[in-house]
Amino acid sequence: MEKKWTKQKLIFIPIAVLVFIAYISVTLNDSNEEQSSTSSGEEARLEQALGQIQGVGQVKVYFHYGTESPAENDSDSLLNGYLSSSEKEKNVSGLLVVSEGASNPAIKKQLLETISRVMQMPTHRIMIVPMENRGDEQ
Repeated sequence: MEKKWTKQKLIFIPIAVLVFIAYISVTLNDSNEEQSSTSSGEEARLEQALGQIQGVGQVKVYFHYGTESPAENDSDSLLNGYLSSSEKEKNVSGLLVVSEGASNPAIKKQLLETISRVMQMPTHRIMIVPMENRGDEQ
């Protein structure tokens, strides 16, 4: 008995491929959203901890993310692009800290040392700046 490729089978194959690609893109978007919500939670926890240090005052922390990936080869494959982007991990590569107490050099130094140790990050990747005092603008 000979099997023929009917029109239904020929239409099913491209539809299955499109569904597979859509599934991959939805899965990748969900994992990226989870990472961003996790990072904002980490920022908030660090802000809260730094705010407890005497003299620091109000604090805002901003993470800068870099992606670490091996040398990328030029590939024209759409599917390969999806798979390689899922293998990359976002790492905090820098920090910006805005603090009320940062205008005091001793507080600024203490913040820099604390953040460097807690985040296990070199000090040249951490920037600490004083927060604008809105009460002085009258």
